[in-house]
Amino acid sequence: MRSLATALTLLSAGTASADSLSDRLSFSMYGRVGVAWAPSSGDYIQGKSLNLTGNSLGGRLEEGDYLEPTIRVHLLKPTAEELAVNKDSPYATAVITPAMWANNGLFIALTSNRGAQTLTFELGEAYLEAGHILTPGLKFWAGARYYRGTNVYLADTFYFNNLSSQGAGVQYGGLDVAVLLQTSVNGSQYNFDSNGDGILDIRRQRTLLVGQYKHQFTSGHYAQVLGELHALPETKARLPSDSTVLPSDLGWVAGIKGYLNLGNDSFNELSVRYGSRIANGGSAGSQSWVTFGAPAANGKYGNARSLEVVEHILYNVNPLLSLNGYGILHYGQGASGAATDKFMDFSVGAQSTVYLHKNFHLMNEASFQGVRDGSDPLNTATKLSLVPTLVPNGQSSPFARPHLRLFYTIAFYNQQAVDKLHSPYLQTVGSSSIGHFLGARVEWWI
Repeated sequence: MRSLATALTLLSAGTASADSLSDRLSFSMYGRVGVAWAPSSGDYIQGKSLNLTGNSLGGRLEEGDYLEPTIRVHLLKPTAEELAVNKDSPYATAVITPAMWANNGLFIALTSNRGAQTLTFELGEAYLEAGHILTPGLKFWAGARYYRGTNVYLADTFYFNNLSSQGAGVQYGGLDVAVLLQTSVNGSQYNFDSNGDGILDIRRQRTLLVGQYKHQFTSGHYAQVLGELHALPETKARLPSDSTVLPSDLGWVAGIKGYLNLGNDSFNELSVRYGSRIANGGSAGSQSWVTFGAPAANGKYGNARSLEVVEHILYNVNPLLSLNGYGILHYGQGASGAATDKFMDFSVGAQSTVYLHKNFHLMNEASFQGVRDGSDPLNTATKLSLVPTLVPNGQSSPFARPHLRLFYTIAFYNQQAVDKLHSPYLQTVGSSSIGHFLGARVEWWI
């Protein structure tokens, strides 16, 4: 308590012009909570995705409950008067973002989900950013943060430069450079049991050097390039009797993205990202450091590679209609050379939003997706959704929030997907070529 009191005293005595702690605090939040039914069975279906990958590539409507509040403490906050004189006045902000969901797959509420190991908390962000300290436009950050750019909202996937991690970085104008660290709780690439006692006691960490540059054109267009260099050091067992060695290895990523401002809040984005060696992550939208596949005979990933291509468009046709569409492709292979050491997944989808009333929108979604595991036949699914939605703020936009939704989704699986039970939904209800999902959900961001 003494340390907390000291911190608050120092905060209140800072050089910024804010008069009280409340002036230095700001709050934002993302949240979704709902219920769901499988009309064709009595199985508990909340959060059981119909998508082949198990995540939201192909539509996010079946996502489970999730809360993500963010608290920002403005340690150094220029006043409006100071900003009027100098828009590049120095600032410093500390950010904390926890995330919460039901760990056992049930509802998030205590009253409906009471029991051990129920609500899970994770710390998504804990970092400090300071800007315009040494020179106008120069910004620094350090800590754990959501270090990423735009996402395909319909598929709830951050792409191209999803580098959310722990590290430190600096930004000046369009140039953004960072050093990031990654470890893993499990996985043979990061750790192993050195003495046979069942405990993974030898660990190593991956270092990433990241550089990005965004060039702004007139009328809101921009182009962005991305480069990553990954390094894993060699590590080996500490006991002379154990000859296990994890060899050092490298990886790199290169990417380019273009953004076209189509006016009237419409846009088109196209990005391509290529990863090599240990940076060949990308399967089902995973991050570049989630190395895919098996190594070569020497324990390294010299021939491993991956490709990600994303096309995303939003077009506001008129005051009554918005169209949103995407295409996502992931392809790659490990380093073993085996025919089974490959991955491929794709999804194409579209949503129409019809503004029948300022407080009532009718959304319709359709998607087609495919997954190939190694050399197996292609798994496919087609999804169609009807989503009547109440919008209290009366905003005619696909991004208006809050939403109070009722939705029904029907999915059609090919025989390969049925035989492999290739989605959480099929793994819950069993072999079925048709899936039914009925849900009600609220979603908000502030």
